[in-house]
Amino acid sequence: MNEHDLLELKKDIFYRAKLFIEDMGEFAPFGSELLVNKIKPVVISDDSIEASKEKKMIDILVNNFSQKLVKNEIIAAAIAYNVIANFNNEYGISERKDALCLKISSDGKNWSEDYFPYIIVNGECIWS
Repeated sequence: MNEHDLLELKKDIFYRAKLFIEDMGEFAPFGSELLVNKIKPVVISDDSIEASKEKKMIDILVNNFSQKLVKNEIIAAAIAYNVIANFNNEYGISERKDALCLKISSDGKNWSEDYFPYIIVNGECIWS
């Protein structure tokens, strides 16, 4: 996976997460898979977002994407979900903030995991 493909995959995830956050205030886990010159969104439909269901949804996405990656059916995959995580502020004090957790893999075996805090100002999601 080259850097351009990775950037496009991340842009797709952040664009859709921003829409979900601005529309609903939070979002259920979702993902995207990278095919040759195409990003395909993947959503598991479930009206109720409960912690146990959210964990199952993440596991389903990871397992399905991992199988496709191992079989070389897709080039890369990304999964996003809403979390509350601790981040240090400018004074080094830990604060709990809403964040997007982004998991990415290009081999189905190794998944990187990064957290991106956000705030909502006047109905707009701002990555902080």
